[in-house]
Amino acid sequence: MLLAISIASTDAAADRIGSSNLPASTPPLKGRIADDEKASSVIVLGSSVGATSNAGPTFSETPSAFLDRAFGYAAIHSTALGRVDFNVSLSDRLYPSLDEAYEQSIDAGLSLTRNGDGQQTLIALTVSNGRDIEQRLMESSLMLTHAWTRGTAKPYLRAETALLDYRDVPDPFPPFANQDDRDRVSSRGELGLRLTLTDHVEMQVGAGLDNKHYLERYDDFGVGRDSLSLYPLIGLAYTANAGSLRALYMPLWRTYRDPLFDDTWKHAYAVEGDYALLDDVKFFAAARYGFEETDFLIASSAYESVVLGGVTLTVGKGSISFAASETWRTYDDLDLVAVAREDRKLELAMTGEMPLDEHFSLNSRVSYLDYRSSFGHVGTDALTASLGLTYAATR
Repeated sequence: MLLAISIASTDAAADRIGSSNLPASTPPLKGRIADDEKASSVIVLGSSVGATSNAGPTFSETPSAFLDRAFGYAAIHSTALGRVDFNVSLSDRLYPSLDEAYEQSIDAGLSLTRNGDGQQTLIALTVSNGRDIEQRLMESSLMLTHAWTRGTAKPYLRAETALLDYRDVPDPFPPFANQDDRDRVSSRGELGLRLTLTDHVEMQVGAGLDNKHYLERYDDFGVGRDSLSLYPLIGLAYTANAGSLRALYMPLWRTYRDPLFDDTWKHAYAVEGDYALLDDVKFFAAARYGFEETDFLIASSAYESVVLGGVTLTVGKGSISFAASETWRTYDDLDLVAVAREDRKLELAMTGEMPLDEHFSLNSRVSYLDYRSSFGHVGTDALTASLGLTYAATR
């Protein structure tokens, strides 16, 4: 994640402003095949228009209209080896008043799922390419999981590797504009057990390792950022007809290649749940704490705490959802360059969907974002609203 903020530049990118921690709107492909047992493919087309007080958003706070466009296709096919799933989606957002804030996302996935004799094997390949005002990233990943599905103790294993290719971004400072030193291969292996404790409670225990290898041995500031993490994990899940509750805790012992950094324990956890008060009223909430690599001069870590909650109401054939999120970020090791930084972000969003007939639905969204950072004592906000039409067809 690019953390540099160039105060002198009016169009400077603002780290983590545009990246939302709210739950994503229901993907246009999600569930449409499963909802119709006779359907083996689905196609979705959508477009909406809107306006925002802050395109991007950035510290330049440029008001702009925008146009959203989306296309999605998914298909399933049964073979002798198992079920094959394929999906592809494309979306973009055009800001006429700020070309630099142009957003685009292209995602494709292909997976094979094989079930038999109380076991399940999944092989999945995904490729994504996205851009916004903060970063340009192409990511390719391959994942293999194998799980036993019978009995009270069900072992599983998972292996995955991903190549992250960062492209240059607009910035007047060359080391921050050129992103080649961020390109890396991230790999993870994990072994574990899922234990059925009662009809409603399941425990997960496991352990694994996570390796990050940067394609350039040293970054633009002469720092090597390769790291290896060893971690145990423990989780609990409660599932009932009215709702569910899940919790996961994962401490990591992280070792660095560069002696500039001390090997240390880092921690991450997540708690999330949902509850259906009535058939037409569903609540959800979550709390997360974790960290990630950053690129602010040194191989620092950003710790992020997130709390969020919301409610979804079914009104006739349509639905209305409201969600709110508060995010706090602090940064490790910045004392090496005598810099301290804390960020806070508030997000609010209300979305609505109203089916017009078998294929068409009307969609709307109103959102507000408020961002503040102690680094440079900067802040900004954005109010955004849009209205659109979606077409979906299965066969």
